[in-house]
Amino acid sequence: MIWLVLGAMASITVLLFLSGLYRTGEVLNRKDGALVILKDQLSEIDTDQERNLISVTEADAARVEIKRRILAAGRLATRESSRASGRSTIFASAIATPLVAFALYSQIGSPQIESQPLASRASETQEAANLSELTQRLKTRLEADESGGPSDGWVLLGQTYMRMARYDDAADAFERVTVRDNADISTLLLYAEALIAAENGIVTPQAESVIERASEMDPDDPGPIFYRARILEQDGVPDEARTLLIERLKRADRAYPWMELFLSVANRLGEQVGESPVTLADFFPDSRDARSPGAADIEAAQDMSVEERSAFVRSMVDRLAARLLDDQDNLEGWLRLAEAYSVLGDFDAAQNAADNARTLAESLPETDPMRAAATARLDRINK
Repeated sequence: MIWLVLGAMASITVLLFLSGLYRTGEVLNRKDGALVILKDQLSEIDTDQERNLISVTEADAARVEIKRRILAAGRLATRESSRASGRSTIFASAIATPLVAFALYSQIGSPQIESQPLASRASETQEAANLSELTQRLKTRLEADESGGPSDGWVLLGQTYMRMARYDDAADAFERVTVRDNADISTLLLYAEALIAAENGIVTPQAESVIERASEMDPDDPGPIFYRARILEQDGVPDEARTLLIERLKRADRAYPWMELFLSVANRLGEQVGESPVTLADFFPDSRDARSPGAADIEAAQDMSVEERSAFVRSMVDRLAARLLDDQDNLEGWLRLAEAYSVLGDFDAAQNAADNARTLAESLPETDPMRAAATARLDRINK
């Protein structure tokens, strides 16, 4: 039945298209007739002037008026002619429109066809619903606990809310722990991050006070220092923010995972204030084996053959691997080694190095910026 209705609608559409074409032809015929009449009137004016029936002034005025009408009629005829020249296009559109409509309907519009986007999201929707239900159960259990609920439970609830992008709820959960005597820097920074996320990345006075409280617990902890630099950047003093990060890098006794993030932010701020980029080697010259080849290495490799260059790169990777045997907790080193093996095509060795790096990354606090950065690099290696 529905196909009969659609067919009738398509027929009416085609007729409406075609009716306009025939009306255009009628208009063109009328315009041609008007031009013939006007030209005859010009000839009559010449005849009347020769017979002294009208003066020269009157004849000139009449000619000007008739010529104006001829020009106006000509412009109308030209426009109508242009429209007429598009008849073939209109005719093709009249035929193609219902055909395309039928084709699209048969593929995506029929009620018998399952809604593919909704079907593909069904599992995700169900998972989200399950997570929301479990989160609500956890919250109810914690609120019902007469002792106020364990701190780990509230932290877990807050982290879950963060993954769900419910930042206000996450902040409320973390705040329950920050008022307790056992609140540590990690919990305070989780609370600060939730407050910042709830304000679309703006460090509010409330978040700033939480960061200062964390800084008082350990002024040299990289976490509070990182957020203090963020506050300085927000206040419009990127040079001071960069200096704060650089000074903390200088105080480190060895290479740490969080340094990659500090270097990245410091160099971004350096671009704003005209400072040269810095690298880990600027603070730890002996860490070169844990990085990519330096400028001197690249220059030396340019004169090598393909085989020599391959052996050269392999030797650098082997030195890094040997170094890590005595430095098992070097997350940055394991990440570099996994990336190097991946480039060389030694995927088994790359996986082993990546497993070591992932273990170290997962041992970092949730608030450690390097944890997320290391996880992102590992995900790229595994692709």
